[in-house]
Amino acid sequence: MLRIEAIEVPETVLWRLPPSKSHMIRWLVLAAQSNGITELVFEGVPGEDIGSMASCLEMMGVEIGRGEGSWIVRGAEGGLSIPDRDLDCGNSGTTARIVTAIAAGMHLPVSIDGDDSLRVRNGSDLASVLTGLGCRITSERLPCTVTGPIQPGWAELDQSSSSQPLTALLLASPGYPRGAGVQLTGESVSRGYSRLTIEICEACGSMDIPDGGSLRLEPWRVMTPDRVVIPGEASLVPMSMLYDRLFGTKSNVGIPSGDPLMAEAIERIGGMEGGMVNLRDASDIISPAAALMAIEGGGTITGVRHARGKESDRIGRTVGMLADFGMTSRSTDDGIEIPGGQVPSRPKRPVETHCDHRLAMTAMVLACKVGGKIVNPHICAITDPEFIERLTRLDE
Repeated sequence: MLRIEAIEVPETVLWRLPPSKSHMIRWLVLAAQSNGITELVFEGVPGEDIGSMASCLEMMGVEIGRGEGSWIVRGAEGGLSIPDRDLDCGNSGTTARIVTAIAAGMHLPVSIDGDDSLRVRNGSDLASVLTGLGCRITSERLPCTVTGPIQPGWAELDQSSSSQPLTALLLASPGYPRGAGVQLTGESVSRGYSRLTIEICEACGSMDIPDGGSLRLEPWRVMTPDRVVIPGEASLVPMSMLYDRLFGTKSNVGIPSGDPLMAEAIERIGGMEGGMVNLRDASDIISPAAALMAIEGGGTITGVRHARGKESDRIGRTVGMLADFGMTSRSTDDGIEIPGGQVPSRPKRPVETHCDHRLAMTAMVLACKVGGKIVNPHICAITDPEFIERLTRLDE
């Protein structure tokens, strides 16, 4: 538990974003399946989710040199190998889905596990596709064992709850020996993440990938660039925006390029005065966005029904976290209604973060203004290992 006391308005704010885990995880996976050496260059410190993906790849025969500001990935010649022990995905749902899809292309069973938080998350969407293509999966939740390889044929993928299954299938497809087909159904969410996957795959030599409809998963040769620059984590920009609103400061953070849908959502919440904002493609920012709207002009967040299946029920838990700080809001079927003009107050009890790093970060930023005790604050290292140190030094 971390006790945070209210701080004075800092004279300067230097807010460094960690490398984007969405970009870095995708590049790690494709570089691991290439026959060359790829340097991933970044600022800040990679989060634990990135580390979980790297560790799983290392267990499958990939060499990764982890330096400060640069990781060197040497692809596994001859393809990824079958690990000799369980693949530990930590808290990373993205890693769990990707390694599950990779395991589906292998000829022997692969066992996959994660921490207690990850074990309760539902993986039925991807499991349904893989079993429809001839794989055996012992459970739709972790721990599970996957026995492949997938067989030629067709299966349906409902995109209405997450973009991660599609990303996992595309990133794993170089290792699918005979290919397969997927029919995409449902209204897709978090489209910026799936488009990012498509862009990176095509940049590394895949055939043109249709954005919707039917999809062929054919094996292909991965050719990554010698050097890739990883942008900052755009989804954390609203944390600095919330800090600025609370203290009247001006952080030195711009919105990194790479996800125009996320950038559009961030710009929208930054200028809201009531009204409605659809975060269908940016559900990762729901917690700081709700806090910003409560302090400013209020409004309604919509389009985030799928956020109930994140590390926590991020709709309900965000409403509860705001209530801990004395601010009212109301959950709806697909979002949150938030009155504006509210002032946070010091929580009367420790604020639970429910193993959700984005809840923890939002709570810590609010506590910088009013004080409070935050349960399991170190979960924020999932995305940003420097977050606690940054907050505790901003007033120096």
